[in-house]
Amino acid sequence: MLNSQFKGLARQALRLNMQYYGGLFDVTRDYLVALRKLADEGSAPDVPVNKPAPKAAAPAIPPLVLAAPAGKQASASFAVTNTTGQEVAADPEVSENLKQAGVIAEPAGRMVAAGQDAIFTLKAKPSGKMPVETDLHGTVSVPHFGDREIPVVLRRLPPDPAVSKPKRKSAARKNP
Repeated sequence: MLNSQFKGLARQALRLNMQYYGGLFDVTRDYLVALRKLADEGSAPDVPVNKPAPKAAAPAIPPLVLAAPAGKQASASFAVTNTTGQEVAADPEVSENLKQAGVIAEPAGRMVAAGQDAIFTLKAKPSGKMPVETDLHGTVSVPHFGDREIPVVLRRLPPDPAVSKPKRKSAARKNP
């Protein structure tokens, strides 16, 4: 009886080993096929061996969002670093369509030493003529600090229902 149990365990162990090595063989075969394919693609005559790596694109800059109800102040700040190697005047330039909507950048004409950061704030008050929940897209850039433009969105929000006009108090009656 002990002998038959041992034979059963040995058969199961042998079957498991066969499955294991069969799976390992399949994985190894797939790996070698993929490696061969890669080697064949790399040795194609029309592919130059010393091809330079493609230049990574600059990461997308998230937009600065200026959002407020009509007549209320909206603001957003951004920072730039002077990488020019010399002290230069940092004067942010707002795109024309945003200027016409009243967007301004502060402070203007600031001198920034080489390697230093400068923080600027965009401010705007959306007008009552601007449709609610409509975005006006534009950009801001700082000349001499590179050619990157920062996207800007001006958005008029609906009036805040919590901030309503004060209600008139009715005269309190006196009970006799």
